[in-house]
Amino acid sequence: MLSNNFQKSNIKNTSAASQSQSSSEFIDLNLSEYFLKVKRRWKPALAIFLFTLGVAAILSVLQRKTYQAEGQLLFKRNSAAALTDVVGEKVGTLEPLLVNQTPLSTQIEVITSEPVLQQVIDRLKLKDDAGEPIDPQDLEKKLSIDLVGGSDVVDITYKDADPKLASNVVNTLMDVYLQQQVRNNQSEPATARNFIDRQLPNVETKVSQAESNLESFRTKNNIVDIKEEKRNMVSDLGAINQQISTTGSELQGVNAQASALQSQLGLDLQQAIAINQLGSSPVVVSILDQLTTTETQLAKERQRFKDNHPSVASLEEKKASLNGQLEEIVAQSVGRGVNVSQGVFRGNELRENQLETFISLKIEELSLQRQVGALYSYQQNYLQRAKQLPSLEKKEQELLRKVESSAKTYTTLLDSLQQAKLAEVQQSSNAEIVELASVPKDGSSGRLPLLALGAILGAFLANVSIILLEMQDRSLKSVGEIKKKFPYNVLGITRIDTLSDRGKIIVREEPDSYSSEVYRMIQANLKFLTVNKAPKVMLVTSSVPEEGKSTVAANLAAALAQLDRKVLLIDGDLRRPSQPQLWGIDGQIGLRDVLAGERDLVGAVSRPMTKLDVLTTGKIVSNPLAAIDSPEMDSLVANARRKYDSILIDAPPLPVTADVLTLSKLVDGIIFITRPGVVERESAEIAIETLESTRQKVLGMVINGVKPDEFDRYSYHARYGKRYFNNANNSTNNADASKVKI
Repeated sequence: MLSNNFQKSNIKNTSAASQSQSSSEFIDLNLSEYFLKVKRRWKPALAIFLFTLGVAAILSVLQRKTYQAEGQLLFKRNSAAALTDVVGEKVGTLEPLLVNQTPLSTQIEVITSEPVLQQVIDRLKLKDDAGEPIDPQDLEKKLSIDLVGGSDVVDITYKDADPKLASNVVNTLMDVYLQQQVRNNQSEPATARNFIDRQLPNVETKVSQAESNLESFRTKNNIVDIKEEKRNMVSDLGAINQQISTTGSELQGVNAQASALQSQLGLDLQQAIAINQLGSSPVVVSILDQLTTTETQLAKERQRFKDNHPSVASLEEKKASLNGQLEEIVAQSVGRGVNVSQGVFRGNELRENQLETFISLKIEELSLQRQVGALYSYQQNYLQRAKQLPSLEKKEQELLRKVESSAKTYTTLLDSLQQAKLAEVQQSSNAEIVELASVPKDGSSGRLPLLALGAILGAFLANVSIILLEMQDRSLKSVGEIKKKFPYNVLGITRIDTLSDRGKIIVREEPDSYSSEVYRMIQANLKFLTVNKAPKVMLVTSSVPEEGKSTVAANLAAALAQLDRKVLLIDGDLRRPSQPQLWGIDGQIGLRDVLAGERDLVGAVSRPMTKLDVLTTGKIVSNPLAAIDSPEMDSLVANARRKYDSILIDAPPLPVTADVLTLSKLVDGIIFITRPGVVERESAEIAIETLESTRQKVLGMVINGVKPDEFDRYSYHARYGKRYFNNANNSTNNADASKVKI
């Protein structure tokens, strides 16, 4: 675990270090590019800087000496105005309206307002050079009002050529501002008092109306004290519920007893009452007595006689007749179909008690049912009221709030009216003069700041001119810009020390020089581009003319020949051939004659160096593309591959003709030549697109014609190589001199 954390820490440190290193390299690169641009454009930049500084110097000479007077105001809380806290507004206090604003900044704007400045102009009768009153804006330009850091003090300064006038302006301005503050502080309470006088009758009416609405609401809804009513309602509902429970239990008991007796008697309440009344009627009593006597006689006769005896039969008929009479009476009083035993009418105490008990229980049951119904009715009334209480309470609270709000507003207005009357008679301000402006003795011309401003402005304009000139110049000026623009490997960087070196085959004329060694380095880089097989046929081209592609091709061919390799240099630019002038050879016979079949390759080439054959263009033809894009050209290159170790074709620039696209099919790779200060960005983009369309491998690029100072900065071993070759040449010269002496 510790090792993992350690590794993570190392990775983070390494990443941070690499980021820091890349950032520092980026800064160094930007600075170096900036200094290169300055170096290229230093003349116009210096001219603009000197011109701007000269104008500032002339203006500083014309500057008049000015005197600065200074006064100070202290802002404080106005104790008298603080009393006028009227209707939510603090009269006479300094408070900002915006979060990012301070009250003192607002007062500074008031001090420099046009009405205040105009009063100062009128008091002092300030006039311009033409004798006319000055404009408040002109006066404001000479004023400077600043906060003294972290305090409530404002510093007021005024500059003028007249020192006495400068002090008078500052003192008058402070006096005018203080007087205006006094007037403002008096006007605000007066405005508040008038407002309160107008509002008091309306507020008083609102208070009376709110109280009347509250009283009407309470009377309409029978409200005395809702909170007390809620507490009593809870206890009353509890008592009612208890009574309902108790009465219900009693009702259930009575109902059970009545049901049991009813099942025994087989009668309902009305029937029981009717039978009870029949039992005491004389007719029923007489019939019952006769039934009793008959039954007694019948029992005696049966003991004496059999059932079929006439006496027994006579008594049976009489008994049946009496029972029929009794049943008829019962049917008339109680109803037919009701089975009533005779025992109910007989003088049996138990039967009589059961009937009376049943009647009493039924009556008690009806009474309890009425009580339960009444209790439920009370309960519903209480619940109905309970549902109404929340809305009634809410409405009462709203009315109470209106009453309290109106009463509070009325009380506040009465208090504020008294405070406004007191503040209206006060003559005070929220500022006071801390320091009056004295007459300044020493003046300032402002020459040094003007010169400093001129120098800063000159440096700024100089940099702007450098940027504008660089933006107008679309060419790639440095090696760094070329490397960023072209996505190819750099085979080598060549330089030209003097104008005489241009168009010169330095490898042939100065084979031991450092410049010649650069071309050998280029051919060495070409040799090791591929591990298996080095390119044999190579095409040399550039973005635009005048980039030195022909010179590079000639020197590179010479460098290859000096390595004892058989080299063929073909001048493929049939429109503007350059190789005859470079080598100093006759170019009348060349490529055109070989393609036309008039000469063979051996008879058409020139040999300016050992192992080096140069095939010029010959006479310029009207349609060079037709000659290049022919089977004869293919045969020429194929034949040359067998005879030579290396073949270089000096082709036209890429965007100019279609020759490069045709020749690219015959070669193993393309060597791209570019030159700082010649190729433009647009031409570079077209060249890149053209090279991509050839689908041929770009072996690399040679940056040609680099200035010596830039060459030393970008070439890794430039300073060491030059020193080495210079020392070697000096040693050779010394040895030759010693030989001569000997």
